[in-house]
This record gives sequence, C-alpha cells and structure tokens, in this order.
Amino acid sequence: MKTICIIGASGFIGSYLFNFLDIQLKENFTIKGTFFSHKKNPHYEFLDITNESCIEHYLLINLPSFIILLAGTKDVKRCEEDFNYANALNTKPVENIIKIVTVNKLNTKVIFFSSDYVFDGERGYYKDIDNPKPNTNYGETKVLAEQLLMQSNIDFKIVRPSAVMGRGGIFFDWFLESIKNQKEVKLFNNTFFTPTPIRFLNEMILRLVWDYDKIHNKVIHIVGEKRLSRYDLALLLSSFIPERRAKLIPGIVDFKSSLLKKDLSLVQSAFTKSHQKKNFYEYMKQEVSDDKAN
Repeated sequence: MKTICIIGASGFIGSYLFNFLDIQLKENFTIKGTFFSHKKNPHYEFLDITNESCIEHYLLINLPSFIILLAGTKDVKRCEEDFNYANALNTKPVENIIKIVTVNKLNTKVIFFSSDYVFDGERGYYKDIDNPKPNTNYGETKVLAEQLLMQSNIDFKIVRPSAVMGRGGIFFDWFLESIKNQKEVKLFNNTFFTPTPIRFLNEMILRLVWDYDKIHNKVIHIVGEKRLSRYDLALLLSSFIPERRAKLIPGIVDFKSSLLKKDLSLVQSAFTKSHQKKNFYEYMKQEVSDDKAN
C-alpha cells in the first residue's frame, strides 16, 4: 500500500490532519506521522528535521508517495531575533528533502506548508500569482523554501494557509475561555487576515491528494473566504456562544512595535473555491459547537 508521511504530525494542524487522513484514506494509503518533542500518538515516529541523515533514513525506509511537510517553526518573534534558527527549521529541511528525493530518485510528491507571511501585509488580498515580498525572517525563510522547490525537479505543491482556527489552536481556545469567564476581552480591529477553519483545511488537503495530478498550479491558497480583523472574528465566534459573559472591546495595533501586519488576507485559489463544501460561518459554528460538547 502507498504511504503518506506527515512530517510534523504532532503539531496542531498535523494532529488533526493525521487523524482525518487516516480515516478518509485508510483503504488506499498508510498514513505515517513524525514527532520531535511531543509524541501525541503512539504511532508517530521520531524525526529530527535539522538532521539530514535522520531525514534520509526515514524517507528511504518509508518510500512515501507523498510527503506533507508541516514541521518547522511558526515563532515569528524568535525567528526575528535569530535568522539562523528560522533558516535551520524552515528552509534547510526543504533543501535536504529535495536533495534526498533527487539523489535517490524517489517517486515522491511533496506538499509543503508555507505561510501568509511570505507577503509584507501592506495591502492584503494577495493572490497565489502575486510575487512574495516578506519583511520578517519567518516569512523570508518560507520564501526561500518555496524558491528551492520552484528551482528543483521534484514534484511539489505549495500550500499557503492563514491563521488556522479550531479547537486546540492557541487563539481559538484562549478566546472561548475568555469570552465565558472574563469581564472584557480586547481584540485588535486594525489588522486583517483570512482565517482558515481546520476542518476546511483537512478537506482541501484530502482533495489535493486525490486530484494532485489534475492540479497544474504549484501554489495554492487554502484560506477561508472572509477577510476579518481579530475583533470581527471574535464577534462572529461570540454569536455562537449563548453563555458568553465578556464584553468585546476593539483595540489598535501599534505596528511600529509589533510583528503583526496590517493586512495579510489571501484570496482563495480557484482549486480551493471550487471544492469548498460549506461557508466560513458554518465551519466556525461547528468548531464552537464541538468545544461546547467537550
């Protein structure tokens, strides 16, 4: 049976994706996942993505049909303080995977998770054909990884999500807890993004695996269809919570002292738009309902 290796399966996105694909593709693929410091699933295998030999050993044993590369760092602040740290986790592993797949002539397709931070966030509504223009080390190392893939001869797709939302996510869990237990919750209303519901992302990756050879685009924006501020998102989420207590207070980001960007909203790729099953509100309502049931 063919194998899909999710590198970075112990993270928020990876753990959801592993469980989802393991159910949806069990008749066609063996789903394998890796971890580095948190083994959330007994089936996960250890992998140090900063060690080329470790990566090569893992890939040559598993000979995956697909690599879904999620591992890396999303710590924008630390990346800004230490470019070498960002490069070692976000760029170098991609370079090594390309080398290993090429040298060993592996019949492996790579789905690489990039970021909305490949853009500078000055104007928003970025399309998948727009040229990246990062202004953070985090974004720069993601762009460098994208460029390595573009310059290679391996088979790949680049997925750019934006602020993936769902139960287990830092912002999502913090907000639901705060709205129920605090008197006031302050959220920024002058910084914009296009949040991506975690279930929607899972569905799109499943479709991407099934239709991979039919999709000619190398870069795919998988995001929700709504451009929102954090305050806008909070208003939406709170509308699904009858037991809410906190008053929502709009706040302003000082962009001179913050790594947040004015507008990192992305425009859905045609692939994403054509396969979306529900609207953004329905996905988010389901996430809130699931939280209430737990």
